[in-house]
Order: sequence, then structure tokens, then C-alpha cells
Amino acid sequence: MIDIHCHVLPGMDDGPASMDKSMAMVRLAVADGIRGAICTPHWHPLFWPNERNAIVIAVETLRLRLQAEDIAFDVWPGSELSLDADLEAGIADGRLATLNGGSWVLLELPGAFLPSGIDNLLLNFLRSGRRLVLAHPERYHFILRDSARLHAWVEMGVAVQITAASLLGRLGPEIATLCRVLLEHRLVHFLASDGHGVENRRPLLREAYIAAAEIMGSDDAWRLVHTHPQAVVRNEPLLLVDFAPLSLPRKRPWFKFW
Repeated sequence: MIDIHCHVLPGMDDGPASMDKSMAMVRLAVADGIRGAICTPHWHPLFWPNERNAIVIAVETLRLRLQAEDIAFDVWPGSELSLDADLEAGIADGRLATLNGGSWVLLELPGAFLPSGIDNLLLNFLRSGRRLVLAHPERYHFILRDSARLHAWVEMGVAVQITAASLLGRLGPEIATLCRVLLEHRLVHFLASDGHGVENRRPLLREAYIAAAEIMGSDDAWRLVHTHPQAVVRNEPLLLVDFAPLSLPRKRPWFKFW
């Protein structure tokens, strides 16, 4: 398996504070069957101003430590980019990190409110030649209220990543139910750990992969943890001819309850 969203670099954000803690995360991932991860520290202009050059250096430092300890685990540079007015310019001039330096971008939206003009922003991003992965939309309040919006974005060309812990119910039953619905309707393209440490938010995928396989079948579930992540690492498009999104069931009007 390949984890496309993991905060494993030491001292860059709210992930591990030291290299030893990073290595503990890697050992946990390897034991779980993960063979590599895209390292995605947060980028936020105010809180975590992690730019591409610093991330590349940190990834190479971690890679050297892995080689020194003879641990077979691939690491690639990336970033979880927050929505910001400076985002597009920062990517265009190479200041901000895409996933493994390619055209794929891991984008995090504010979870509490729907950003103004977001539909046009996503569309313009895609028209510029970027490929978008939306980070953990199952945790956004506006998607919980109206999952049909996510369906429209997927049809637009946006790819979706859900978090393993969300599917397993560790963030609450409502989020777990939404994950199941999204999987059933082929609105998920990546299953990632969003790992931050070895105690909470751990870098694990196997249990969630098994849960996804029970919902959508093992072949489609394998796409989420191997085939599609491998395409991102190689900077290739996803082959989705046989993976078209299915329409979500319409929500019943409130008066139907009565």
C-alpha cells in the first residue's frame, strides 16, 4: 500500500516532534503493510509556512535515516495545502509543494464553512492543468450537510481522499456513515492515513482497506491504497473509465419525517 497523506516529517507541523518519533511512525506503517508515503506537512501562510525547498530537504534527511537503518520504506515530498489567495501563485512559481513534484495537489478546505466561489476556483485549478485531490471532505460540515456537492466536484474532475480513521468510525458514526455512502457511490479515489503520530492518528491503512473491500469489493478497494496512489507518485492521470461516480440518493424533505 502507498499512503498519499501522512504527516511524518519531524518538527514541521502538528506531526512528530523529532526524528525518533518519525521513525516510530515509519515502523508502524511498515508493519501494517505500507511500503511508502508521500510526506505532506501542512502549508498555511500563518501557522505552518512549510515551502517546497524545506520539505524536499526534510524528506531527503528522512530517506537517509531509513537507509542507515535498512528500512525498506519509500518517501516522497508533498504538502497539504490550505486554501489561500496565494495558493495558485505559490504553486506556479515552485514555492509550494505538489505531490512528488508533479501536477497533483493535495488541497484542504476550511471544514467549518463553504468558501465563497469555491466551484469556480476548483474549476479554474483543473483548467490550469493541475490535478486535485481533496483532503478528507468527509470531515467538512458542509459536505456532511450536502454530500451532493461532492458528487458535482467529482464529476468536474476533482479526486477525493478519505481518512482511514473516518471510515472505521473513530471520528463518529455520522462521518463513518458518510464514508460508506461515498465508497458505495464511487466518490472516493484514495484511502489515506493522515497519520500524525504513533498514539493518535496513526499511519495505518490495513484495517480500513479491509472495511472498504467489504463495501465496494477488493479490486476497487485496492485502487484506493495502491493503484491510484501509484499513479500520483508517477505523475499520471487516474484511469477511471470503469470507476464513474454513481448518483447519490436524494435526501428526503424534512416534512416526510412526519
